[in-house]
This record gives sequence, C-alpha cells and structure tokens, in this order.
Amino acid sequence: MIFHCPVLVAEVIRYMRLQPGNTYCDCTAGGGGHLLQMLQASPESTFIGIDWDPDAIAHAQSVLQAYHDQCTLIQGNFAEIDLILERLKLDELDGILFDCGVSLYQVTTPARGFSYDHDGPLLMRMSPNTMALKERLRSISKHELAFILRSYGDVRGYRRIAELLYARRMSLRTTVDIRTIVEQGTPKRFQKKNCRRVFQALRIWVNDELNNLANGLAAAFERLRVGGRLIAIAYHSGEDRIIKRQFREHHANKRGVLLAKKVIRPSAEEVRVNPRARSARLRVCEKCA
Repeated sequence: MIFHCPVLVAEVIRYMRLQPGNTYCDCTAGGGGHLLQMLQASPESTFIGIDWDPDAIAHAQSVLQAYHDQCTLIQGNFAEIDLILERLKLDELDGILFDCGVSLYQVTTPARGFSYDHDGPLLMRMSPNTMALKERLRSISKHELAFILRSYGDVRGYRRIAELLYARRMSLRTTVDIRTIVEQGTPKRFQKKNCRRVFQALRIWVNDELNNLANGLAAAFERLRVGGRLIAIAYHSGEDRIIKRQFREHHANKRGVLLAKKVIRPSAEEVRVNPRARSARLRVCEKCA
C-alpha cells in the first residue's frame, strides 16, 4: 500500500544539511516517506517523527523498522512539540520539517471521510480525539460556516452553499450528502473544483490546521540550534501565508536567514510522476545567533 508519496525529497535533503550525529525532526511523519529518504541519506543521524494520525504512525513504524535505533516515532500534534521534546529530554534540534496537508491514504480511505470521491462517514479528523465533522456541523452558525468556506477554501458561491449546508446540517450522514449539496449550489462546470474546495475548508476547520501550523512553526523555530534549519511545505495559500509571514519576521528581526529568495516548487518531472505535488511550495529558514 502506498500511504503517501513525499514531495520535493531532494530539496528537503539538500536544505536540511544532514550531518552525522545531529538530530532532526519530521513534524508530519505521514507514512515515513521523507524520514526514510533522510535516514538513507544520513544513517548516522538521529530522527524523530511526529504525526497526529495513529494510522500514519503505524505505517511509518513498518516502513522504518530497519532504522528503529535511529528514529523515534511519536503520535501527537506538532503544535505540542515543546511537550514532546521535553518528554524525550531534548532541548534543541538541528533541523525540522513540516509537510502540511492531507496524505494520500487519508484521501483515498472512504472510512476517514476526507474525500468527495468516496462515500464515507462525516469524520474528516486527523486524530480520533478530534470532534467529527458531523457533530461540529450541528453546532455551527450559518455565518460561521460561510466564513469557513470563504476563508479556508475560497469557495465559489460560499454564501449559497453555506445556507444549503446549514439548512440540512441535522440530516447530513455521509460525504456524498455534502457533495450533493455543493453540486446543487454550483454551476456544473465548477462543481468538481468547488467540491474540492469545500472539503478542504471543512477539513482545515475540523482539525484547526492553520492555528496548529502557526503555533507549531513558532515553537519549532525556538527549538532549533543556531544554524539549524526549518523547512516547511505548503499546499494552499492559507498555509503558505503563515509560513511566509513567520519566516520573514525571523529574517527582519535578524533571528533567521531565508535560504531561498523565491518559493521552491516541484520540477515538471516530479509533477508528471506525482500530479498531487503540483501545488507544493517549499520555504526554508536558518536560525541565526
């Protein structure tokens, strides 16, 4: 099973500047794709993998079994990186990676409820401890729902779709119910794109992804050694704005240096092999004294 196909692997390894004996953290371990490549590139380094999804941790454990002495996997929210590192008795790290968004496994597993392409329950949560989409929809106002669709998904006709979802929120049962409502409120030629945007917006809201990212990035930067590097990969404008803003603030305050003046994107060949990589945007910041 392909759990997830990591993006911009060569760029991550190059900018992470892996060194023997150093310690690095992948805050979004996923299925272990980036970790495996970094372990193979620097087998004498130590790695930590964090992921909120227990399915991701279980898969990463199987993928990284040969490296269990060099890699510690932790199921948890990267926004709590301080607590995680304290538990591991670590003060500083030499490099940290954030690869935002949703995994291929989550999107293509109907029981997780992430995709409009599959009929599944209204869960859409990264962690089993998070309140499911079905319950959250029942306690939201129409105006809040419209704000979520506009802010997190740039949804076409967000007011109309918010009204339809709100009116039927108590009877919603599956992802197909939501897809049907979106299609009813969207011109036919925009239906697929709008479904994708609505599901993205709801996923970000359910998992509080943008707040978690902002808090996790800030805490991670504080945990870097001087000369350590923070690499972040975003897939939509909301994530990228947070990353760009924090990195530019570090640069302006002379606490960090931007190692790439322009955002780094996948090559045409990588997008051809993995079309899901097309929206990936990588930024990297090195901590200064």
